[in-house]
Amino acid sequence: MHLVVVGLSHHEAPIEVRERLTCTPHTLGAALSHLAGCPGVREAVIVSTCNRMEVYATVAGCDTETASRALTHHLATFHQVPEATFASRLFHRVEGDAVSHLLRVASGLDSLVMGEPQILGQVRDALRAAQEVQTSGPTLTKLFEHALSTGKRVRTETGLGHGGFSIGHAAVRLAQRILDDFSRARVLILGAGKMSELTAAYLKRNGVQFVVVANRTYDRAVALAERLGGQAIQYDSFLEEMVRADIVISSTAAPHPILRREMLAPVMKKRRGKPLFLIDIALPRDIDPDVNELDNVYLRNIDDLQGIVEQQAQGRAGEAEAAEQIVVEETGVFLKWLRGREAAPVIANLRSHLDAMTQARLEILRSKLPSISERDWQIIETQMQALTDQIALQPTRTLKQSATTGGLAGGDAGGYDLVEATIELFGLKEVRS
Repeated sequence: MHLVVVGLSHHEAPIEVRERLTCTPHTLGAALSHLAGCPGVREAVIVSTCNRMEVYATVAGCDTETASRALTHHLATFHQVPEATFASRLFHRVEGDAVSHLLRVASGLDSLVMGEPQILGQVRDALRAAQEVQTSGPTLTKLFEHALSTGKRVRTETGLGHGGFSIGHAAVRLAQRILDDFSRARVLILGAGKMSELTAAYLKRNGVQFVVVANRTYDRAVALAERLGGQAIQYDSFLEEMVRADIVISSTAAPHPILRREMLAPVMKKRRGKPLFLIDIALPRDIDPDVNELDNVYLRNIDDLQGIVEQQAQGRAGEAEAAEQIVVEETGVFLKWLRGREAAPVIANLRSHLDAMTQARLEILRSKLPSISERDWQIIETQMQALTDQIALQPTRTLKQSATTGGLAGGDAGGYDLVEATIELFGLKEVRS
């Protein structure tokens, strides 16, 4: 059994690529079911956020390269996107590297905003979604639970996540740079989800007095506006509000853009040359890039926040180093569990294999030596069994020990997997399934 992750993130892929492979809450279950149907896949979990799309799987009956190709093919077929569009931007991790990667993700070390608090909830939601459609088995469930505990440990023992800086906060920082008198700005928030609420709350803490909230479910817009001391409007009237707004921050869960050039052009005529600043922190994007073609319209998306985010990360280098050490430790803890779990059935299968060989040889001897007394025969059986025990002793000890040493032998440069070697040497291929 192999552990494999294939994916892309803000490190390798721009937003126009990421958004084509993203899974919404409505499509995630279908994506998991499709993934579980791929050849060799035993368990599957998908982590899909505004900054990443990652497919985790345990696979059997093939090597890791073949498994990675199958997961890549899943991304292309399910999302109906040609592999050539994204394949060169994919990363591939297997076994211990896959474990370490997820632990870094859950700890906020791999986020666009280092230490951002939302990622733990997103990892938890990914596991729950897989459990609901029964694609997460014992290995991935244990891995994701371990990642969650690692993320909590990082937040407890380091200052990586202190301050609660997020994408929404970066968006507000950008808005502050845009307007000279930020406190007098009129801000329209599109969407009433968690990210919108965090963004709006940060706006209020930074002196903004006029916050207007629009959401498809009006009651949610009202609830958010009341918490912020702002105003709620009906979703279908947000274009009218744009005539008065200075800044629009959009973060809905819409599968397609909610604002296009042809929709915004009449609004800009009514504004009579007054600039409009649009900050799109949704994925898929809420605002079509073609609005930038209009005069006095300035659009920014998640990827445009990189400069602000990098400034925030510079002050956390020491905390990041401490967090990385925790990830190294916790990766080792999980790998010990994993190797122990994999070694147990191999040990049992090896013993059964050797016992079967012994019994087969005893039957041959019994047929060829019919004149041997029962007492002598018992001596032969005892000695044959002792020989079997002696043959099994060292492999059993070594496999058990591998659970505490990572399962490798032969040195770091040319190490080999003891469980896999035992399977191959003794022909125990059925344990792979």
